[in-house]
Amino acid sequence: MDLTMWLWISLAILVVGLIIAGIGVGMFLSGMKEPMKDIKGSTDKLKGRVDKLNLEASSLQHTTTELSEEIAVKSEKVSVLTDAVKGTKNSLIDLNASVRAITDKIVYRAEHDPENTRQVKQITDTTDNILHLPENLQTLHPENATETDDAAHLEKVR
Repeated sequence: MDLTMWLWISLAILVVGLIIAGIGVGMFLSGMKEPMKDIKGSTDKLKGRVDKLNLEASSLQHTTTELSEEIAVKSEKVSVLTDAVKGTKNSLIDLNASVRAITDKIVYRAEHDPENTRQVKQITDTTDNILHLPENLQTLHPENATETDDAAHLEKVR
């Protein structure tokens, strides 16, 4: 066998090997179509989920921003209210001190002024006379002592 024959045989083996390799690659590619479709479908689903997660993340970020702004506004309002309450407390303390000082001055003047003392004594005596008026009327007019009706006493007094 000469060399050309060996070359033809090796060429034939090479061609058959290439045909078998081509058929194998073709079968491999046709077999890969279905898993590739599944992988593509899974990738699309994954992209959809990622898009939904991104949308939800941006929505949550927007909500978080709104809540932080609202918390800042309410915190400012609470701060203003707290300051107002502190101011009100101080104002009430000052008012109480002022009223106490005025009351102390009035009491001092009333107790140490002879004219006020005389007026208080006169008003007290007048009030006492008014309270004991029915008893005093009975002692002045003993014939009316049998009547118990207050209206009758008042009619006689008039």
